[in-house]
Amino acid sequence: MAGSDTPSIPSSSAGGPARGTLFALLAMVVDKGGGVVVLLLIARLLGADDFGRYAALMSLLAFFQIAAEFGQEPVLVRLLAQHRGADPEARGLVQGALAMRFWLASAAGVALVVLAPLVLTAVERRVLVVAACGLVASFGIALRAVFRTSQRLEALCVTASIRIGIFAVAFLVGHRLGLGFFAAVGGWALGQLAASSTAAILLRGWGLARPRWDSGVVSRLGRSGWALALNAFLLTATLRVGHLIVLNLDGPSAVGYLAAGAQLAEAFALLPEAVMLALLPILASYEVDAPEAQRALSVRTTRWFVLLALPAVIFVSIPAPHLLALLYGPEFAAGTPALRILAWLALLAATGTVFTNVMIARGLERSLLGINAVASVLTLSLSLVLIPRFGFRGAALATLVASATAQAILLGLPSMRQDVALCLRPLVGPVLLAGLLVAVGVTVGGSSATATVVALAVFAALVLLTGVVDRRDWEAIQQAFRGLRGRKSPVDGVPKR
Repeated sequence: MAGSDTPSIPSSSAGGPARGTLFALLAMVVDKGGGVVVLLLIARLLGADDFGRYAALMSLLAFFQIAAEFGQEPVLVRLLAQHRGADPEARGLVQGALAMRFWLASAAGVALVVLAPLVLTAVERRVLVVAACGLVASFGIALRAVFRTSQRLEALCVTASIRIGIFAVAFLVGHRLGLGFFAAVGGWALGQLAASSTAAILLRGWGLARPRWDSGVVSRLGRSGWALALNAFLLTATLRVGHLIVLNLDGPSAVGYLAAGAQLAEAFALLPEAVMLALLPILASYEVDAPEAQRALSVRTTRWFVLLALPAVIFVSIPAPHLLALLYGPEFAAGTPALRILAWLALLAATGTVFTNVMIARGLERSLLGINAVASVLTLSLSLVLIPRFGFRGAALATLVASATAQAILLGLPSMRQDVALCLRPLVGPVLLAGLLVAVGVTVGGSSATATVVALAVFAALVLLTGVVDRRDWEAIQQAFRGLRGRKSPVDGVPKR
């Protein structure tokens, strides 16, 4: 029923797509960038051993989070976008989604407490219980779909800020009380609770945020969400399974060294993901009426991402031991070999983010699922072979090889072969140049700041002199973003042509 006392789905906020895009990018920066800062804080205060335990627990917890989410948010966004204002069915969708998320999170939390000791022998049961409580407390984050659909993306910034802030403060207080590793997990759990509560408050009370089980809603969300959940599971396995194997073979300190390198390498993915958040609608609309424009935009975007990623690879790889010691603490310099391997994930994030969004724009989710399945199996297989022999270095190498293989498979996919070749062919030279500069800088420069600066200067000069980029690249990307101004919010109607 749609009585006046019943909360409704908020309408689209003022400000238009440009404002929404700005807040979406800001929310991603706060959420992921703030998360990296808190992890640096945890590493410096806890040391490699406890930080390794925390990183291993978070790696395992990621799988249970995927089970709790079950690919729900993008599906719920799509369904809500088909309804307006006080539509009772829209309210039912939100309440049903919250109930589904709550019960799935509860089941996942119980499974975590029961199953985790089989893998995480170095983690106490009480810590697992706290992590499970945080998992259940996160169910209210499902309300993000309402904010996204109604274009109230400033609310995403608020919830992300509250989550990170509470996480950091709770950890610092717990650390002062001598709780150590327990303080980090407890801070994370309180951050999840704070984010859920904030989302409910921003929707003006718990009326809309009251879970209400609806088998029909659960069925609709589950039918579309399972493939997204499985895809997320496979991606997580590619990036995180090595952490769990290293923990059981080499101990928590080795996981800490591996995790430190992985976090620095993965931090670069923030930029491509943020930009593609805005470009995906453009790529999707080009698929309908301008496929050549879609291809041209993909090529130029990939080129710019790669040319930003390669200096990052150089900057991280050459002074790796000094960088790890500065950010994480002196003992983490032992993770230098892993960081120098994983730094190249920045390159794969640059290309992979574009390729993934092009595939989504073309409706190739099933192909994407198959590719990620291959990468996941390959990661596990290589990890079982390489980690016993090379330790955490083997885990880093397995992740890099599997991720590169997944993108190489695209060259054999008829619907993507031409696009991938066009994107990558002009970049072979810059990639080889960056690899050579890193090798020379590490061998001759002795990881010094001078070697890093010289390598970056040589790279920039040769890229400009060889004409890898030109004025048209920047103009094309600017034109694409200007196209956002002529597009309405999803809840307002069909985008303008």
